[in-house]
Amino acid sequence: MHPNPPPEGLLARLLDSLADIFTVVLDQEQRIIYANAAFLEHFNLGWEKVSGRCCLELLSPFSWAESKEGGFGPLTINPLYPSCTLLSREAGGKNFIYEATFYPLLDDAEGHCTIGVFREVTDKVLLESQVRRLYELERNLVQASIDGIIANDMSGNILIFNEGAANLLCYEPEEVIGKIKVDQLYPPGLAREVKRLIYNPAYGGVGALENYETAVLHRNGSPVPIWLSARLLTEEGREIGIVGYFRDLRERRRLEAELRRNERLATLGQMVAHISHEIKNPLLLIGGFARHLERLSEWPPEVRRKLHLIHEEVQRLERFLDDLASFTRAGSPQPISGDLVAVIQEVAELMEDGFSEKGVSFRLQAQPDIPCLRFDPGQIRQVLINIFKNALEAMPQGGLLMVRVEIRQDYLWLTVKDTGQGILPEHLPTLFTPFFSTKEKGTGLGLTISRGLVEQHRGEIRIESEINRGTTCIIRLPLSAA
Repeated sequence: MHPNPPPEGLLARLLDSLADIFTVVLDQEQRIIYANAAFLEHFNLGWEKVSGRCCLELLSPFSWAESKEGGFGPLTINPLYPSCTLLSREAGGKNFIYEATFYPLLDDAEGHCTIGVFREVTDKVLLESQVRRLYELERNLVQASIDGIIANDMSGNILIFNEGAANLLCYEPEEVIGKIKVDQLYPPGLAREVKRLIYNPAYGGVGALENYETAVLHRNGSPVPIWLSARLLTEEGREIGIVGYFRDLRERRRLEAELRRNERLATLGQMVAHISHEIKNPLLLIGGFARHLERLSEWPPEVRRKLHLIHEEVQRLERFLDDLASFTRAGSPQPISGDLVAVIQEVAELMEDGFSEKGVSFRLQAQPDIPCLRFDPGQIRQVLINIFKNALEAMPQGGLLMVRVEIRQDYLWLTVKDTGQGILPEHLPTLFTPFFSTKEKGTGLGLTISRGLVEQHRGEIRIESEINRGTTCIIRLPLSAA
């Protein structure tokens, strides 16, 4: 039986003219009734070998994602292969990739048939794969940066918002990308100024901005100091966007402030050492004489009262000098592994008489299995004594002093809450200011010293208060040294 000759006509000539598209036509039984010249040549098949043959009886050179072999046609006529099914084939030691698409053709005279189109897309797929890999590499590099990276188009629409930017500003990328303009991340008018400076050659050249110190807005509206570097993005000479690199300066500012503070303290410490030496000796004499005279019985009540007042004021000055010395010479902590809950209980026992005298109840709530921490017991003990004393003085009519210890993520939280008089809102911002006190005879150094000691443990301390409802002191210490 001789195979049918290749079909002739306009469609056949049209398909034969396609050098890079390989085409077969199948009848209802999936027999090959036409294959163009490019198909026969590419797959090294002769017309006599394929004409009238079922496509499934031919050698099946293809495989797809499920690692199953496939032939030059769908396994069933219905459903057809989906559009642009990718098939792979190995030949001559090389892998080829094809897009295969089958289309139904209806002909009233001939009946139903299917046309299959194969296009080799090896280079295209490999290039797309390479582009995807490069894109993923670039995306991972951008996301891994500890600095904030934000890119926007020339209209200000944000296109890239990496994890560094999310950590800096406390926005999630999906809240920002395509939803807000970049100028909303700056204080009013500053985005326009930054854009103007990018075109100014004095700041790194036209189209660039280098290490410009400015600020962006945190989600809560507070300014965050940053170093900003920016680049103008162009494509074929056309400006398409701006990418900015944001380096958080908060830690640097904190360290600079701490350095200035330490320098001031060093100078102040020298002055305090001299002043204390000059004042303490006379105070000892004055205090000693006052105590001696107060013990004599022949003095009338008015004189005795004045002697007692001298004694009290001398003690207050001595305490002030001691606090001032502690404030100016606070040394580095000497941490050891210890039980913070046990230190709290120890301070509470030390102050038990004071609690009883003021009618204050003490309650300690500690989360189970609090780990041992590395801290300086002496310094933390001093912090607790200062805070407990403040709480007692705020509850002259008695009340409740409650201490809670718990673990939250990577921090130990120590909360000290009293039911005292509370603090006026206008005084809260200045509580840690040296020599500021809301108490009549306070030195204004207790909380300042406490903050310094907590910060030396890489922790944080803050005060919250409501008038007639009490005050809460919150100390947060990192568990990283546990």
